[in-house]
Amino acid sequence: MSEPREDTGRPVRLLGFWGTPENRTLPDPAGLVDAAWDESERHWVSDYLDHGQVAGSSMGVSRCRLCACVNGSRDLTDGHYLWPEGLGHCVLDHGVRLPAEFVEHIGHRLQALEDLARDSSWWPRNAART
Repeated sequence: MSEPREDTGRPVRLLGFWGTPENRTLPDPAGLVDAAWDESERHWVSDYLDHGQVAGSSMGVSRCRLCACVNGSRDLTDGHYLWPEGLGHCVLDHGVRLPAEFVEHIGHRLQALEDLARDSSWWPRNAART
């Protein structure tokens, strides 16, 4: 995962936070389940989500709204989006489909990482330096 973006004045977008009986303005993950969502795409989306940078943590743990398993206590980010730690589980194990814009964002970020020029000489020269 790359470094979070520099502050552009635009807030990070929240993703994968679910409504409660007290706050019904957020979505219910059960309404986003797509059993037909391609499994290989779900895997790489879930993997991306699981490898975000820690943006904060809570004292207690969250439980999956679909199966009640423990889903973590941290919020993760890539500098553009912020999501709860268990969102990868919801995607992979339950097929909770995320917005196409976010899936495209992941594809662009992963392609940019693949396209990075690599300096293979720095590591051998500097490995033993302290």
